[in-house]
Amino acid sequence: MHEVSICEGIIGILEEHSAMKGGSRITSVRLKIGEMAGVVEDSMRFAFEVVSKGTLAEGAELIIDSVPLTARCRACGVEFRIFNYAFSCAICRSPEIEVVSGRELIVEEIEMETA
Repeated sequence: MHEVSICEGIIGILEEHSAMKGGSRITSVRLKIGEMAGVVEDSMRFAFEVVSKGTLAEGAELIIDSVPLTARCRACGVEFRIFNYAFSCAICRSPEIEVVSGRELIVEEIEMETA
């Protein structure tokens, strides 16, 4: 379950940010997680709860915004959603595509209380 190591990294980010801003407790964390990031949302929530125990983020609300896997066709220029990992244009079927979203794993927003 690699979600544990991801959450450990997130806790590190939260602690660093909190130290810079004088935070005493993290109340919520918003993540953007792409469909192709390889993260299972339920596992992420469980891992965050376990890893955050005893830290500034213990009890924080974890908000996850899922980002769909989308691409832009280099041949016809259309932007489209990729389903079932079919990496070809939905319109012209060209394999010349560029993934534009869906790989994200970003700490988007942190809310905290200050001392």
